Amino acid sequence: MNYTPNRILNVLSSSRNVREFYIVNSRSNSLVSKAITIARFEQQIVIVPNLKKASQIDRLLIMQKAAKSVQNISSVINVGSQFFAFLKNSDYLFSFFKELKREFVSIKDLVRSDTYANYDEHLSILEELLKLYLIMLKEAGFYDDISLPDEYQINYDFIKNYDEIKIKLDGIFSKLDWYILCEISKYVSVIIEFSSSKFNQKTIESISEICETSFEIGFDYVLNLSRKTVISKVKIEKNTDIKLKSFSIRSLQCAYVFDEISNFVRCGIDPKKIAVVLPDESFYEILKNADERNMLNYAMGKSFTTEPVFVLLNTLKSALDQDLVYEYDESYLSKNSSLDSLISALNYFKFDTDLYSNLNKIYNQSCDFDRFNSAISSIISKFTLSIEVKTILLNEAFLIGALLQNTSLRFGSLFEIFLMNLKEAKLSIVGGAEVTVMGVLESRSGNYDGVIIIDFNDDIVPKRSQKEMFLSSSVRKKAGLISHQDRENLQRFYYESLINRAKKVSISYLSDEESILSRFARDFSFRIDEKYTQNAYLNSLKSGGIKLSLEKKDIYLRHDFFATELSFSRLNTYLACKRKYYYRYILGIKEYRGFDKDISSHLGSTIHSALQEYFSKFKTKFVKKEFLELFKKYENTIDTLDSEIFKAGLAKFEESQNTHFNSGFSVFECEKELKNEFCGVKITGKIDRIDKSADTFMLIDYKSGTVPKKSFQLSFYEALFGHNSISFYYDIKNEYKFIPNDTNTDELAQCINGLKDEFKNEVCFDRNEKACQYCAYFVFCKKELK
Repeated sequence: MNYTPNRILNVLSSSRNVREFYIVNSRSNSLVSKAITIARFEQQIVIVPNLKKASQIDRLLIMQKAAKSVQNISSVINVGSQFFAFLKNSDYLFSFFKELKREFVSIKDLVRSDTYANYDEHLSILEELLKLYLIMLKEAGFYDDISLPDEYQINYDFIKNYDEIKIKLDGIFSKLDWYILCEISKYVSVIIEFSSSKFNQKTIESISEICETSFEIGFDYVLNLSRKTVISKVKIEKNTDIKLKSFSIRSLQCAYVFDEISNFVRCGIDPKKIAVVLPDESFYEILKNADERNMLNYAMGKSFTTEPVFVLLNTLKSALDQDLVYEYDESYLSKNSSLDSLISALNYFKFDTDLYSNLNKIYNQSCDFDRFNSAISSIISKFTLSIEVKTILLNEAFLIGALLQNTSLRFGSLFEIFLMNLKEAKLSIVGGAEVTVMGVLESRSGNYDGVIIIDFNDDIVPKRSQKEMFLSSSVRKKAGLISHQDRENLQRFYYESLINRAKKVSISYLSDEESILSRFARDFSFRIDEKYTQNAYLNSLKSGGIKLSLEKKDIYLRHDFFATELSFSRLNTYLACKRKYYYRYILGIKEYRGFDKDISSHLGSTIHSALQEYFSKFKTKFVKKEFLELFKKYENTIDTLDSEIFKAGLAKFEESQNTHFNSGFSVFECEKELKNEFCGVKITGKIDRIDKSADTFMLIDYKSGTVPKKSFQLSFYEALFGHNSISFYYDIKNEYKFIPNDTNTDELAQCINGLKDEFKNEVCFDRNEKACQYCAYFVFCKKELK
């Protein structure tokens, strides 16, 4: 059935997916249906009459009060009844009780599932605690996620706004979720989109049970939950374009990320459709430090712990905990041979001595909110804080104020609670380019053409579950709760879905004595990436950062090619690659010189200089012995192997040169600089050697490398010389013979006249991809790491 867009609600897994939904659908001129996150949908689909949602502080205080009424709770389940101790372990209680209630599992069900009665005492205490907590919560006029399953009503006023609700299912729905969906499907069409994989069978089993239908692994399904019928079934194509790269140093993966982004862009992938996935989200700090040009944007936000104000607060707490004696000394860092890290940090911040002394006095005293707030305000007063940082600090201080309305704590405990909450705070990372860095949860349902996943190691992919403090995985499974394996498989499902939806995937991992590739990698077909060595990636990081241009741009501009004298080098550069000409002669960027190549690349010029010196004295003969004596002073400037290879060929050179001289030639000039005019263009250059016979001149260009084919070099020298002449290359590396010119001045004239016409208009300085391999501008022109 077709519904009007404004009567359709799309429920997606994350805010990022909602934003992407609106971006994609707003491109049309038609009405766009509404989209919300699954979390927002769950908030709106149910209501709890006559009760107020409890704040985190309210829940903590009520749970602590209930815990104090339960005997042996501290010794048996390691949850202290004192507030501060209780606070540190309370998350386990809340998540455990919430899971039980949402899965319709009672404590008695767990007892029956505990075959060996290992948890009897634990479970009886937890049962009593849960019962007391729910009673106290309701008596206080509150509800929370734990009591919601007992108190909710379906919000039919919300449902009647829509004819159809489409839900993209990525994770695992609880039994409560499915019950609510089945109920609302009686009043509105509910469409579920999901994939069937060997890694999400917990979800598939739930759907199969509801619809009494089986679902094949390896297919995408669209299900009408209201009618319990399958609307569509599409086979999932497995991605076979997956590269795998190992690194022995973890941070080298940063260089890999930048290089693969470049590769994806060159393949035509829009930077907005590239995702960098961090299984361990803390790696973003390393990646951010390497991202000197701010080329990535980070979905996970920046940890508040990196803020200077937090560093000071945390340093203060550690110093006060240790009861350190501190007095500000501006010369502390310079005059002390032995430094204390905490005292050094406090001196770095120029922390006031009197303020430190006052904090030390009140640290173990009971503290009200005014005193606490005044102390914190004094500590942070010297900082210039952003609005976002100020807001976070104010919010956390407000929570401390709410806490102190119902309990009394010493300043040190309040300070630690304050810091505990700040550690969890995130700051938005402003700016950055179009490539997004995210955790695996953020990637759910994302459609990215290019995906880069790093840290694909066995201890990280998937992450091991930390949510089973009270029960073993076997007991959980028997009781129908989500098991350790289910949680890990869910992560595998997220990775699998992301990889199969992409066009290109690059994966890297750490390989050392402690880290191995994730066994999960066996589920994919990949090829080993051996294009660059680890040293190449290391050198790229050492270079001070590589700016990635994520846009391919052609360069068009007007240029007076003949404004200055034309050399063959300039002409040949333009003919070989217009982009190289642009970098070298228009932008004036000097060619890159690799230090490891300087000695060997110096061979040609060294031989030129030695031959020039020799032939300036000996015009009609070449004597190997005399040349070697002269060559001694040049040997230490070139690679030893190159020198020995050159000297080994001198016998052939001697024979060839003396045959040439015996035919009537003698050396006329060496390294001759000339200027002339050709086709109305001023030209300039230097000819290695000019020999002369009775009736002609011979122009010679030494080649210690590859002899070019169809080059205008010799024809250019003939035009430059201006007299009747013949021209040859001389191979001084391999064959030791003269190689004739394979072009002529008529062809050169045709080329130059063509360039005159070309430069009458705007010129596109495009790349010649065939000339890239040995180009000095390769690194920043092609954006590849070498």
